[in-house]
Amino acid sequence: MTRVFIAGPIDFRDLSELVEYRLSFKHQLEDADFTPVDQYSGALEKFSDVTEDGTVLEDILNNLGSLPDEPYVHAVGHAIGETSIEEILSNPDRVPELAPGSVIADIVERDLELLQSCDALLAYFPSPSCGTTVELLHAVDHDIRALVVSDSPPMFVQHYADECYETLQPAVAELEQRFQ
Repeated sequence: MTRVFIAGPIDFRDLSELVEYRLSFKHQLEDADFTPVDQYSGALEKFSDVTEDGTVLEDILNNLGSLPDEPYVHAVGHAIGETSIEEILSNPDRVPELAPGSVIADIVERDLELLQSCDALLAYFPSPSCGTTVELLHAVDHDIRALVVSDSPPMFVQHYADECYETLQPAVAELEQRFQ
């Protein structure tokens, strides 16, 4: 089955935003018979019910112990340990400054290894993102088909992407045409 890497800004954004777009991409790819590859969806699946009703601190705390062993989870856990869960939920952008360099290196290395195991990259660019741009360039360097979903992709993204689409559906249709 064709493996499609899901890329897009995490930058330790609002949890509900991450859950919404990443799981939407994952489910649409699955519905089209692709194998979505995303180092974050395992952890985000645990929070999908929580965020539908608004983030409930107690539910999040109860789910932390059941999260998969992922570098992203390690970074968030470390940041919570350094501050508090309330602080990290209200200021998720603090995670990178609080996570040790070794955890950040694990996130990047695992991410790029997963990408190299895929047939295509499906990148979401609601706004410029350093990490997503690096993933795009890594895909190009490894001859991996790169599709971007953005209503306003930056010039460099337009240059390097194989195709840019304003919405997810035509991007998935392109993958179906090319790989199925």
